Amino acid sequence: MNKNTFLGCCASVAFVALGITACSKAPGPGSPGRIDAASMRKIGTVDERFQSYNIEMVEVIGGRFWKPYRDIDALLKAQSSVAQSNKDAAGAPAGMDPNLYQQRPPIDLTNPRLRKLAAALGPPM
Repeated sequence: MNKNTFLGCCASVAFVALGITACSKAPGPGSPGRIDAASMRKIGTVDERFQSYNIEMVEVIGGRFWKPYRDIDALLKAQSSVAQSNKDAAGAPAGMDPNLYQQRPPIDLTNPRLRKLAAALGPPM
């Protein structure tokens, strides 16, 4: 290894070490921890008729997703009278009961009723 290569490697290691040190420091006591929304200036308004709707991708393409509420309610009522057993947590987020999820089939995007309902959410044609 020649002198230039060695110095380049040393400089690279030093910069990486400095970068790791700078990024790993905890925020100090003077760092902002709260945002007071009431003190922020208004930058726009949203029409009161605006509605938002979230569609999870797993609802469209299929996969493990929350059970319908009626099934969850029945499950919770049944569990309240029976002691919980060890469950297989495969496919459930850490700390979540895997019985709250079920495999869902993909949505049929050619369904005329679905297409009509979705068109009503879009802009007028």
